[in-house]
Amino acid sequence: MGATVVATMEQLEYPDLATWEERRRWFEALEAERAQGGAASRLSEQACALMVDLQATFCAGAWATTVILAATIVDSQGRFRRPDPDLQAELAWLRLTRNALVHEDPREPAITIEDQWTNRRAWERDARRAVATAIAALYPGDSSERADAEDTAKDHIDDGAETAEWDPESWNGLGPDDISGSSKR
Repeated sequence: MGATVVATMEQLEYPDLATWEERRRWFEALEAERAQGGAASRLSEQACALMVDLQATFCAGAWATTVILAATIVDSQGRFRRPDPDLQAELAWLRLTRNALVHEDPREPAITIEDQWTNRRAWERDARRAVATAIAALYPGDSSERADAEDTAKDHIDDGAETAEWDPESWNGLGPDDISGSSKR
C-alpha cells in the first residue's frame, strides 16, 4: 500500500518551540513594558486570571480565539475601571471584531475556513493588536492618571444636584451586542 500524504494546517499542529518562544517573549515583553507605567488602580481578578489563557492561546496561534479572549478581558476590566480615553479607538475596534466573530453574519462571516489557510498573517496582526489592547486596559500607565481621579462608579456634576451612573456595559460607547461595522480584512 502507498503512503497517505496528509496536509496539515499550522494551527492544528503544535507550533515549533522557536515559534512558541518568539510569541511568548513578545507577549511578556509587551506586558513588562506596559507594567512599568503601573497597573490600573482597581483590577478585575477574572481579567488577570484570563491573561494566563490569553498568553497560551496567543502562543498556540489560535488567532480568532485570542481576539475573543482579549475582548473578554477588556470587558471584565472595564467593569472595574473606566478605560483610558486614549484607548477608545482600539476598544471600539476590539469590540466590533469580537462581536463579528461571536455573532456570525452568514452573508459575510468574519472568518472562514479559507482564512485559516490563506489569511493567517492578517489574523496574527489582529491577534497582536487585541493582546496589546487587553494589556493596555490592565496597565494604563501614566496616560490615565487623570482617569484615576474619576475611578468611582459615579460621576458628580459640578452643582452636585445630579449624579450620572457609569454604565460598564457601554464603556466604549457601544452596547453589549452592537455588531455594526465590519471587520472584513
